[in-house]
Amino acid sequence: MHFTKPVLAAVLFLCFGLSAFGQCVHVGGGIITNVGVISADRTLGTATGDLRGAVGVQIVGQTPGPDGTTILSVHHFWVTEAGDTIFVEPAQLTAKLVAPGLFAVVTYPVSISGGTGKFKGATGKTNVIGEADFNTGQIGLRYSGQVCFAKTDDDKDTAAVTHSENEIQLHAESNSGDNKVFVRPSDAPRAKEILRELVEGAPPQ
Repeated sequence: MHFTKPVLAAVLFLCFGLSAFGQCVHVGGGIITNVGVISADRTLGTATGDLRGAVGVQIVGQTPGPDGTTILSVHHFWVTEAGDTIFVEPAQLTAKLVAPGLFAVVTYPVSISGGTGKFKGATGKTNVIGEADFNTGQIGLRYSGQVCFAKTDDDKDTAAVTHSENEIQLHAESNSGDNKVFVRPSDAPRAKEILRELVEGAPPQ
């Protein structure tokens, strides 16, 4: 027998974790940077939350925006706590002056386009809001969005045949986005009970 989406994700997670397939997850956290640490056009600081690590931003352009806003073109430099590099597409930050030297970040979409380590082949989009105080040289931001991690060769080997904590042998296949999980006929009743528990929130029989 085999199971297809949307139950597939729950089965794989229960049996052998997120490494079984390329997984899209919600990410969120905060960013605190200081302006002018390296040069006047650069910020440097730290990120907390799911993408925690070191973050730097270079301002490469500035243009006036609508309704009195200012648009900053920026490049990012992001290294996670684990030492992975996150590649970020050039972005535009739209800010509005709310007091002398104090800007509110109105829109700031950030796109991830790969990296190293677990971020190799990853894609993602986050939205950022916050405040930039050029009087003190301090910036505080909050990011929220989604990152989709690529499935690695090691993950495929792990997913091919594995024994779960529920002692059900699985075989996982992915072909052009069509994900399937196969179980032995003798394990089918137990697999159905696990699915019923996940979908209905009912304890197994």
